[in-house]
Amino acid sequence: MASYIKEQKVDRILVYEGSAINIMPKSIMHDLGITIEELLKSRILIQGFNLEVQRAIDMIRVKLVTGDLSMSSIFHVIDAKTSYKLLPGWPWLYEHGIVTSTLHQCLKYY
Repeated sequence: MASYIKEQKVDRILVYEGSAINIMPKSIMHDLGITIEELLKSRILIQGFNLEVQRAIDMIRVKLVTGDLSMSSIFHVIDAKTSYKLLPGWPWLYEHGIVTSTLHQCLKYY
């Protein structure tokens, strides 16, 4: 299913319910034509998969459209090479009322 930000197609999106924030790499921010002036201040420190800690550059609210889902969400911009172009975490899932299959599988036993 195709996803879009600012009418530009975005692929390689990793939806990860283990992430407490939504993440956008700086390189994708530039590819989407988002400027530093558009960013909102962020003071958050992010611990990555490799356990390294880095400060988010700042954050941006963007409208991510995926199929019938269309909602603006805040993404924290990081300066890191990643295998994904966007990482929506549980805040994005929660905003959309999405229950991941792993969570659903756990809940059906209770």
